[in-house]
Amino acid sequence: MKFSINNILLLQLLFLSLSGITAWQKISALIVPEWFLKKFEHSFFGMIPLGIPLAYYTIIVLETAVAIAFIISLLKMEFRNNASRNWLCLGLDLSMLLFLILFFGSFLVSDYSNGALDFMYFGFSFFMKREFSKESKEKAG
Repeated sequence: MKFSINNILLLQLLFLSLSGITAWQKISALIVPEWFLKKFEHSFFGMIPLGIPLAYYTIIVLETAVAIAFIISLLKMEFRNNASRNWLCLGLDLSMLLFLILFFGSFLVSDYSNGALDFMYFGFSFFMKREFSKESKEKAG
Protein backbone atom coordinates (compact mmCIF):
# COMPACT_ATOMS: atom_id res chain seq x y z
CA MET A 1 0.00 0.00 0.00
CA LYS A 2 1.41 3.37 -1.05
CA PHE A 3 0.94 6.30 1.32
CA SER A 4 0.56 9.72 -0.26
CA ILE A 5 0.03 13.11 1.33
CA ASN A 6 -2.16 15.55 -0.55
CA ASN A 7 -0.03 18.71 -0.78
CA ILE A 8 -2.96 20.88 -1.77
CA LEU A 9 -4.90 19.83 1.32
CA LEU A 10 -1.88 20.68 3.47
CA LEU A 11 -1.63 24.10 1.80
CA GLN A 12 -5.34 24.73 2.41
CA LEU A 13 -4.97 23.80 6.07
CA LEU A 14 -1.84 25.95 6.45
CA PHE A 15 -3.48 29.10 5.06
CA LEU A 16 -6.72 28.41 6.93
CA SER A 17 -4.77 28.08 10.18
CA LEU A 18 -2.67 31.16 9.48
CA SER A 19 -5.54 33.44 8.55
CA GLY A 20 -8.27 31.88 10.67
CA ILE A 21 -6.39 31.91 13.96
CA THR A 22 -5.07 35.44 13.53
CA ALA A 23 -8.49 36.74 12.47
CA TRP A 24 -10.19 35.00 15.40
CA GLN A 25 -7.68 36.41 17.88
CA LYS A 26 -8.25 39.93 16.59
CA ILE A 27 -12.04 39.60 16.38
CA SER A 28 -12.33 38.15 19.88
CA ALA A 29 -10.44 41.11 21.37
CA LEU A 30 -12.83 43.63 19.73
CA ILE A 31 -10.44 46.54 20.19
CA VAL A 32 -7.36 47.85 18.44
CA PRO A 33 -4.46 46.79 20.67
CA GLU A 34 -2.32 49.43 22.32
CA TRP A 35 0.87 48.15 20.62
CA PHE A 36 -0.75 48.67 17.19
CA LEU A 37 -1.83 52.21 18.07
CA LYS A 38 1.66 53.08 19.34
CA LYS A 39 3.39 51.47 16.36
CA PHE A 40 1.52 53.62 13.83
CA GLU A 41 0.82 56.79 15.82
CA HIS A 42 3.60 58.75 14.06
CA SER A 43 2.80 57.45 10.57
CA PHE A 44 0.37 59.06 8.15
CA PHE A 45 -2.29 56.64 9.47
CA GLY A 46 -1.99 58.48 12.78
CA MET A 47 -2.70 61.79 11.07
CA ILE A 48 -5.99 60.57 9.58
CA PRO A 49 -8.95 60.53 11.97
CA LEU A 50 -9.63 56.86 12.74
CA GLY A 51 -6.87 55.93 10.29
CA ILE A 52 -5.18 53.43 12.59
CA PRO A 53 -8.38 51.58 13.56
CA LEU A 54 -9.44 51.54 9.90
CA ALA A 55 -6.12 49.95 8.93
CA TYR A 56 -6.44 47.38 11.73
CA TYR A 57 -10.02 46.45 10.79
CA THR A 58 -9.01 46.18 7.12
CA ILE A 59 -6.45 43.58 8.14
CA ILE A 60 -9.13 41.70 10.11
CA VAL A 61 -11.52 41.72 7.15
CA LEU A 62 -8.83 40.40 4.81
CA GLU A 63 -7.70 37.70 7.24
CA THR A 64 -11.32 36.62 7.65
CA ALA A 65 -11.90 36.63 3.89
CA VAL A 66 -8.80 34.47 3.35
CA ALA A 67 -10.03 32.00 5.98
CA ILE A 68 -13.51 31.88 4.42
CA ALA A 69 -12.07 31.30 0.93
CA PHE A 70 -10.01 28.37 2.22
CA ILE A 71 -12.97 26.93 4.14
CA ILE A 72 -15.04 27.01 0.94
CA SER A 73 -12.10 25.53 -0.97
CA LEU A 74 -12.00 22.66 1.52
CA LEU A 75 -15.78 22.14 1.41
CA LYS A 76 -15.68 22.07 -2.40
CA MET A 77 -12.86 19.51 -2.10
CA GLU A 78 -10.55 21.50 -4.34
CA PHE A 79 -7.73 19.29 -3.10
CA ARG A 80 -8.88 16.53 -5.47
CA ASN A 81 -6.76 15.99 -8.57
CA ASN A 82 -9.40 16.95 -11.13
CA ALA A 83 -11.00 19.80 -9.17
CA SER A 84 -11.10 23.38 -10.31
CA ARG A 85 -9.37 25.53 -7.71
CA ASN A 86 -11.23 28.83 -7.93
CA TRP A 87 -11.64 29.34 -4.18
CA LEU A 88 -8.09 28.23 -3.49
CA CYS A 89 -6.81 30.79 -6.01
CA LEU A 90 -9.08 33.48 -4.54
CA GLY A 91 -7.71 32.71 -1.08
CA LEU A 92 -4.16 33.02 -2.41
CA ASP A 93 -5.01 36.31 -4.17
CA LEU A 94 -6.49 37.71 -0.96
CA SER A 95 -3.49 36.54 1.03
CA MET A 96 -1.17 38.32 -1.40
CA LEU A 97 -3.18 41.52 -0.90
CA LEU A 98 -3.02 41.03 2.87
CA PHE A 99 0.74 40.44 2.87
CA LEU A 100 1.26 43.45 0.61
CA ILE A 101 -0.62 45.62 3.11
CA LEU A 102 1.33 44.14 6.03
CA PHE A 103 4.59 44.66 4.14
CA PHE A 104 3.70 48.29 3.44
CA GLY A 105 2.79 48.89 7.08
CA SER A 106 5.98 47.30 8.34
CA PHE A 107 8.18 49.40 6.07
CA LEU A 108 6.13 52.50 6.84
CA VAL A 109 7.25 52.30 10.47
CA SER A 110 10.76 50.98 9.71
CA ASP A 111 10.01 47.48 11.00
CA TYR A 112 12.18 45.84 8.37
CA SER A 113 12.39 42.39 9.96
CA ASN A 114 8.60 42.01 9.91
CA GLY A 115 8.56 43.55 6.44
CA ALA A 116 11.00 40.90 5.23
CA LEU A 117 8.76 38.15 6.61
CA ASP A 118 5.70 39.70 4.95
CA PHE A 119 7.66 39.86 1.70
CA MET A 120 8.48 36.14 1.97
CA TYR A 121 4.85 35.27 2.75
CA PHE A 122 3.78 37.29 -0.28
CA GLY A 123 6.34 35.50 -2.44
CA PHE A 124 5.19 32.08 -1.22
CA SER A 125 1.54 32.98 -1.92
CA PHE A 126 2.51 34.29 -5.37
CA PHE A 127 4.43 31.13 -6.20
CA MET A 128 1.58 28.88 -5.05
CA LYS A 129 -0.99 30.89 -7.01
CA ARG A 130 1.18 30.70 -10.11
CA GLU A 131 1.58 26.93 -9.75
CA PHE A 132 -2.13 26.30 -9.26
CA SER A 133 -3.13 28.66 -12.07
CA LYS A 134 -0.72 26.89 -14.42
CA GLU A 135 -2.05 23.51 -13.26
CA SER A 136 -5.65 24.59 -13.87
CA LYS A 137 -4.81 25.83 -17.38
CA GLU A 138 -3.07 22.54 -18.22
CA LYS A 139 -6.13 20.55 -17.12
CA ALA A 140 -8.47 22.75 -19.15
CA GLY A 141 -6.36 22.62 -22.28
